[in-house]
Amino acid sequence: MMERMFPLGAHHWVDPAERPYTKRFETAGENLGNLLIGNGLYRQLQHARWGGASIVDPPARIRQNFDRIVSPAANFLCRHFDFGAWADLVEAVDLPCLMVGLGAQAPDDQQRVADIPKGTVRFVKAVAERCHSIGVRGQFTAEVLDSLGVANLDILGCPSFYTNLSQPLAVAKRAFDEVDRIVLNGSSNVTAHAYDPELAKQVERRFFRMADAGNFPYVLQSELPEILYLDDAEAADSQALSRSAAMFGYPGVQQYTAVLDRIGKRFFDAQEWFDWMRGQHLSLGTRLHGAVAALLQNVPAIIVCHDARTKELCELMRFPHINLAEARDLPVREIYERADFEAANRRHVHMLKKYVAFLEKNGVRHRFEAPSAGLKPDSSDLPHKSQSMAKP
Repeated sequence: MMERMFPLGAHHWVDPAERPYTKRFETAGENLGNLLIGNGLYRQLQHARWGGASIVDPPARIRQNFDRIVSPAANFLCRHFDFGAWADLVEAVDLPCLMVGLGAQAPDDQQRVADIPKGTVRFVKAVAERCHSIGVRGQFTAEVLDSLGVANLDILGCPSFYTNLSQPLAVAKRAFDEVDRIVLNGSSNVTAHAYDPELAKQVERRFFRMADAGNFPYVLQSELPEILYLDDAEAADSQALSRSAAMFGYPGVQQYTAVLDRIGKRFFDAQEWFDWMRGQHLSLGTRLHGAVAALLQNVPAIIVCHDARTKELCELMRFPHINLAEARDLPVREIYERADFEAANRRHVHMLKKYVAFLEKNGVRHRFEAPSAGLKPDSSDLPHKSQSMAKP
């Protein structure tokens, strides 16, 4: 019998009619990349119901109308998020749980993740007590959880990686001279948590100006001022846009927004994002889910690792990636020609089996055809430490 799922985490869909526009952004968790996380788990699980209740509903009512709490998680383990209210809910409802995609946030993986709110720690421990294991993003997150006393975990990456269900990645490169549909992605507001904030600003400026000069699409994810401007210019925050303009090297808001009008893209629907990305040739930038949207369509994508969260995922999945210094200095041709997508394709086959095994161990019915039987741990389960992420 299919279960009734109570989602607690990334949303899988945002109502396009929802107003004001800021509400749609809030529903997406203030990062449109989160939609790929929620959408991935929503597609993967068999369910009789997905949502339809709120955390403010009485626990008894939730317990009566749902069979499991599912959490499409993101970088919850950081000092910015206190999930004490979610901990209260999980403890009061006391249903079986499934959490996958949990990540820790830090500038680099040599730093300890400090000051995680007590409510967040309690939430993760409450989930851990109600599942076979938690799916985490990488080795760095596993070490953070171990320091908190949570040991029942599986290193799986993000649920968005397995959105195509049983179909593994088959990314192939064309000759660089045939690459003329390049998608850039980045942000004016993620540099603060980079391992080198000033270098990150230089990289973000390079990519935005590259998109401007080449008339390449620039995909926005968490930049509310820019996204709001594109949806409703009259409601735009001119001061915030002015700060972005200065960071990217434009003399004023008018010049900056004229570029946004021409190259700015944003997606409130995962399938629309996938469909559009299918026609592109290369994705390049600092946004992980901008790359994932491309890779799921077998479009080459190269990620600029600027923090521990991005690094652990790229190392786990063998996604082609470069560090900030390389992103600032290397020609795009060299970045592209150095990228090895065959390693990512091979790795995805193995991780797909691990992911299915994880769902089965947790007793969740899924839509995958790939069998988990015969999965053999090997050295590829160890994170790949690439020299590319060595700090300059």
